[in-house]
Amino acid sequence: MDNQIKVSVIIAAYNEEDYIEQCLDSVCHQTLNEIEIICVDDGSTDNTVSILKRYKQKDSRIKIISQKNQYAGVARNNGMKQAQGKYLAFLDADDYYSLDMLEKLYRSAEEQNMEVVICEYNCFDSISNKRIIKHFEREEALLGNSTFFSGSALKHAAIFQITKGWAWDKLFLTEYVKYTGYKFQEFRSSEDGFFVYMLLARAQRIGFVKEKLAVHRIRNGKSLSNTMDENWINGYTMLFSIKNELEQQKLYQRFQQSFLVFALEFQIYYLGAMSSFHALKKCFHYTREQAEPVFHILTYPDKEQFENYYYEEYKRIIDSSFEEYLFYHWTQQNAEIQNFKMQGWTFPYNLIEKNKVVILYGAGTIGQDYYSQLSKSGYCKELIVVDRCFKDYTESEFLVQDPENIFRISFDYIIITIKNKKIQKKVREWLCERGIRLEAIRCFGQAYEDTSSICDRQ
Repeated sequence: MDNQIKVSVIIAAYNEEDYIEQCLDSVCHQTLNEIEIICVDDGSTDNTVSILKRYKQKDSRIKIISQKNQYAGVARNNGMKQAQGKYLAFLDADDYYSLDMLEKLYRSAEEQNMEVVICEYNCFDSISNKRIIKHFEREEALLGNSTFFSGSALKHAAIFQITKGWAWDKLFLTEYVKYTGYKFQEFRSSEDGFFVYMLLARAQRIGFVKEKLAVHRIRNGKSLSNTMDENWINGYTMLFSIKNELEQQKLYQRFQQSFLVFALEFQIYYLGAMSSFHALKKCFHYTREQAEPVFHILTYPDKEQFENYYYEEYKRIIDSSFEEYLFYHWTQQNAEIQNFKMQGWTFPYNLIEKNKVVILYGAGTIGQDYYSQLSKSGYCKELIVVDRCFKDYTESEFLVQDPENIFRISFDYIIITIKNKKIQKKVREWLCERGIRLEAIRCFGQAYEDTSSICDRQ
């Protein structure tokens, strides 16, 4: 190993031309200079590779590895094979570091002889274009005044609660990773949970830097985390792999409580994240018929460790038929929608299904009312607002974009939030002329008509 390289930063990138420059800038300008930057292109078809090559010309620390599209787990594993640093850091190509992150994590690891170091982070919402401040009360309550711990010595052995199962907010000792032999699971989503949690479970010294040193981008439509429907089995595979390895290492009894709390909450989150009926039904039955007979969450004697909401929701899955479960959530959803009704214009929820990417065309009163209701209810997977006068909305509480962006992004529906029927028709015709399918367009007022489309009228 080249001792001059303190940290190897491994960046897996697939079609991230919109964000890769911000990511690379945050790494290339780190206050810790003795790093190598291993960029693994996962078969990108946009300008990602050309951007990587341009940065490589400016910074000799950058190495580029190319592979056919095999997803982030394979990319990170290939990056690890080339890494020469004493420590490993992993960064998603749409996230970025504070400029002193690596220096602070490296210093913590060196001063206290750590195998893993964790830091706090904030999020950045790609839709609203705003930073979201994260709070770490639970994590800091578990740690108390300590800045380092081992999994078994942590209060309640809560390694599954002290951090999330992703790698980009952590630093790993390379020799320790090699000793365990752990790699990222080579599938499309939920690929990092096994790697992260098993390294934490076996580590003797884990550091925690109570500073927000990374920024994680959310609601990025290109993110692989948005493909869970197609690969719904992966989350369960991750859970089963962790349980099996804990048992293999004779650690399951020590971490059982922490793991079961995590497994319960993860399955509820996972089920709620499915946007297709097919994937939702598959996950529902898998939890009932495969997961519960192995995890035995409902028969775990210390039920007080589970948060009541998650436990009751999980119990509902196990005790109900799929039809009963859907009916319960349908009634709950309708109640939530009623709670979010407001004076002004009420969004016509019957126009679109839940968990879709929706563009609101028009940032006036109707568009603002729709945005408020949809944001509060979480009804949409992503919500984007466009308006021809977008430059007039720079002080708006939400981001208003140029309508030309419609043709650069993926979406499910466009809602024309304009009351005037003639303007509706002109906007609809302009969209269709530019290649937007008519069936993807909805118009204000359409929900209150029995006809097929109010904007088809002359």
